[in-house]
Amino acid sequence: MPQVLIRQLDYYIVRRLRAKAAADGVSAEEEARRILRRSLVGELPTMPLIEFLRTMPDDGDARIFERPKRKRRKVKV
Repeated sequence: MPQVLIRQLDYYIVRRLRAKAAADGVSAEEEARRILRRSLVGELPTMPLIEFLRTMPDDGDARIFERPKRKRRKVKV
């Protein structure tokens, strides 16, 4: 994955980045990624994927996920 090195950042910016990262429980590097992603791509999802999946309605018909039964293959030994 590509990397970006940012030089000559003001001390107070680094200090605020680290404080925000600590408040969010992530590393400063991850916090910087989130800030860049949010500013360039848009907001991050507000809920984890598993929670989102739980909000989906239950169809009740799990047969669509069943695999068709196949005959066993003959294997030469």
